[in-house]
Amino acid sequence: MHMSAHKRSVALGATAVMQAPESLVRALRRHLAGELRVDAPSRVLYSTDASNYQVMPLGVVLPKNEEDVVATVSLCAEHGVPITARGGGSGLCGGALGPGIVIDFTRYMDAVIELDVAARQVRVQPGAILSQLNKRLAAYGLQFGPDPASAERAAIGGVISTNATGAHSIRYGMAADNVRALRVVLADGTVADFAPNTAHPRVRALEEAVRQLVQRHATAIREDFPRVWRRASGYNLDFILEMLEYDPADPTRCLTFANTQRRGSNLALHLQQIAQFHLTPLFAGAEGTLGVITEATLHLVPKPKRTVLVITRFEDLLDAMRAVPALLTVEPDAIELIGGDFIRIARDLPESRGRLGWLDGNGVPEGLLVIEFGAEDEAALRAGVARLQQLVERERLPCTLRPLFEPAAQADVWFVRRMGLNVLTSVRSPAKPISVVEDVAVPVERLAEYVEQLNAIFARYGTRGTYYAHASAGVLHVRPLVNLRTEQGVAQMREIAEAALALCRSLGGAMSGEHGDGYERSHMNEALFGARAYAAFCELKDLFDPRGVLNPGKKVRAVPMEDHLRLGPDYAARDLPSVFHFGQDGTFAALVEQCNGNGICRKLEGGTMCPSFRATREEMHSTRGRANLLREFLRMRRLESAEAVHISAEDVKAALDLCLSCKACATECVAGVDMSKLKSAFLARYYAERGVPWRAWLLGRIGLFAPVAAALAPLSNWAINLPLAKRLLGIAPQRALPRFTRNTFMRWWQREGRALQPREPRGRVALFVDTFARYQHPQVAIAAVRVLTRMGYAVIIPPWRCCGRPLISQGQPEAALVLARFNLAQLAPLAQQGVPILGLEPSCISALCEDYPDLLPGEASHLVARMTQSVEDWLAAQDVPLPSVSSAPRTALLHGHCHQKALWGTARTRALLERAGIAVQEIDTTCCGMAGAFGYEAEHYALSERIGELGLLPAVRAAPADALIIAPGTSCREQIAHFTGRAALHPIELIARCLPSANE
Repeated sequence: MHMSAHKRSVALGATAVMQAPESLVRALRRHLAGELRVDAPSRVLYSTDASNYQVMPLGVVLPKNEEDVVATVSLCAEHGVPITARGGGSGLCGGALGPGIVIDFTRYMDAVIELDVAARQVRVQPGAILSQLNKRLAAYGLQFGPDPASAERAAIGGVISTNATGAHSIRYGMAADNVRALRVVLADGTVADFAPNTAHPRVRALEEAVRQLVQRHATAIREDFPRVWRRASGYNLDFILEMLEYDPADPTRCLTFANTQRRGSNLALHLQQIAQFHLTPLFAGAEGTLGVITEATLHLVPKPKRTVLVITRFEDLLDAMRAVPALLTVEPDAIELIGGDFIRIARDLPESRGRLGWLDGNGVPEGLLVIEFGAEDEAALRAGVARLQQLVERERLPCTLRPLFEPAAQADVWFVRRMGLNVLTSVRSPAKPISVVEDVAVPVERLAEYVEQLNAIFARYGTRGTYYAHASAGVLHVRPLVNLRTEQGVAQMREIAEAALALCRSLGGAMSGEHGDGYERSHMNEALFGARAYAAFCELKDLFDPRGVLNPGKKVRAVPMEDHLRLGPDYAARDLPSVFHFGQDGTFAALVEQCNGNGICRKLEGGTMCPSFRATREEMHSTRGRANLLREFLRMRRLESAEAVHISAEDVKAALDLCLSCKACATECVAGVDMSKLKSAFLARYYAERGVPWRAWLLGRIGLFAPVAAALAPLSNWAINLPLAKRLLGIAPQRALPRFTRNTFMRWWQREGRALQPREPRGRVALFVDTFARYQHPQVAIAAVRVLTRMGYAVIIPPWRCCGRPLISQGQPEAALVLARFNLAQLAPLAQQGVPILGLEPSCISALCEDYPDLLPGEASHLVARMTQSVEDWLAAQDVPLPSVSSAPRTALLHGHCHQKALWGTARTRALLERAGIAVQEIDTTCCGMAGAFGYEAEHYALSERIGELGLLPAVRAAPADALIIAPGTSCREQIAHFTGRAALHPIELIARCLPSANE
């Protein structure tokens, strides 16, 4: 044990050389009800998003109300400090990054202010998350039409500011078509309401100025704008021109060439938007360069009651692209492309590989189109499928069709498709899929031409692209593999961008179909739109923002795309030595750098990740936030600059403190950033310098002390629960520490268990009985032995030491090596004989399966990992009749342990219980909040409760009194009992209860 501190060179200082003007800081603190953060960690956290870029802000404002936004904009304008509005930080082009003050709306300004179901309108604040809004609207049969794949973490303000849309844009248009009114803080702090027929004098003046500007540049707008309606490049001056020329008697006559390509409900929405003169569409896609949105009134559309997906398989990508114009004639709601490389990558990812059952046939199709029809009833759906089949036969399209009517199958398809960007960015190599041309929109009739010529460009630079996305609207997301950490890679990026821009212009396309310009594409706008239209953009920007403080460098007057790269040629990092091996990443630093900033760890529902973010809504407590701080901690600067912001070891430890080591990030983040592993490795170095705290030392060694505590029970139980003992150990006084028992599992085994062995076993199994089942909850291991022997299996209880999970979680992986070596010496020979190794506690199973190969890579650890699984999963896979539940309740609520949900799932647990005649309802929730020792620690008790209250605890309280509560995890069962008073069972206990008694 290292109890003394040793100073080393691992830690860096925590001082920020460049700071916000003190007068601005004082003024903001005086006027804000919300928060101002100018500390180094906060500045680093908001210096990146999901793009290739990093720009260090001077500070961050988290406004609580509109008055805070007005004060921030006014004071920053007075001091000449830039302002950048930010939502979920899921943008791919750096549009939410800036060198001044960043305003994060997602912390407090996320309310739904007013819902008018009859008018199909909703008024929201900009920080509202799109998926959360749609979940609320679904109760009324409504939704916001644009559906970007990042909806689960994208804020409404960001959706509008990038003119976002998604898979269903051919039906619902873009954000600009669906925003009815906006409340905006202008560059001088004026609050203005933009809507049709406004009486606001400032708005009226801006309307007149914009009217004149557009009339002056009408020819350029009509002749020079891209020939696609699916566009987030530049400003929406074409909307304003169409409003000026709108004629109710002939409404389509005013349309610019691009918008004549719209059809169906998409066209109807667009015509409704331009029927009255207003400036609202200008802010869609403006990326906060014209004003800061504080409220938005959104148009809503009915949610289809029924849908069908038709998996349309083309073996050749170009054949698929050539077919799109014809396929549009059958009036689908969506046509999405999933390319062959995409499928191959998805098959290797744990999060998606189990959701590809809808993919029929041998091999991988290079051009798979997912075609959706929505309708009120199944007859209409089948009519759509019939139209499609007739078209395929008539046009002799080289494809096969597979309709999917089942909602569960459709959900799997959409899950895989919406993982698109995450699937691509999971690539582990120095060359990463970069977003330089990932959002180009071209006329659909030229898709095949575009793909063919873009592939030729990639080949010229020795790389290739992976395609997916919105074939229906001519938008393909494609990313070439380029190493931006070399000068050659940066040159490649620039040259590919220039070649793609020339191709895009020749085809009448736009460089952005939905993701915006940001730092990546703004510099292209003059070449894309031409000098005349670009001059109009500059005039518009100056009209709304004469001092240039609103998100400068975006849309117009941009810096080159190679400026501000997050991981460019100047980036270098030192590594952090660790006993862990880092597999395909190679080093601690490389695993940190694997985080691409996509922000999926900020989702608020579905899956497990990231429990502490869901409870706190703090960027620092997301997986992305922790990775960003770790990366800056490891950064090596060749030359110090005024912009350098240093992150200390204390800063990193503070961010890691609320990581529950749930392991969800290892799989739900397809980049595979295993923060629990990084946390353990970091704490090991941190403690090597400063000494291991007593509590961490003791809690990590529970397996060492448990036999003694059990032998001294009940005296030990009395002693550890004394208020003084809890205070000395930093244990929450509200918690009762788990009780040890003198009647341990091994006592039972020696007294009764051995005698249960079947005379003619059908096979052998090794039961790894963990610390908790040995000394605190022996009934779990006893139940497992009874079930296994009754099913005809001989049970082996190998010599044992604690798996080491507590030591790993407490930042002492080196100490866990001794335990791992001992256990591998016992288990590997059994595994070599083909004996299954069955565990009871999910966290211990994950230690054997996941941590041992990282701690002691080699044949023994990998073999043991392959042969280890939970007892209930193994039983579910055996073709052995199970006993059926008789008098016990037939319904049960199942809460899966975090490691179980992250690494192998709950499906087989459910299957086992259902085979026993139990109706299982799985609780869809994140971590229980206990997370081993985390919930016992005094400083974490309140957060532990908040996490539990996100879903688990309310669900248990609402369960009928006769319903069983099932939880494989020991800490989960403790959390449930503590906060609800309900006793939860391990699944194997319930199966054991179903066994007939010995005399039956």
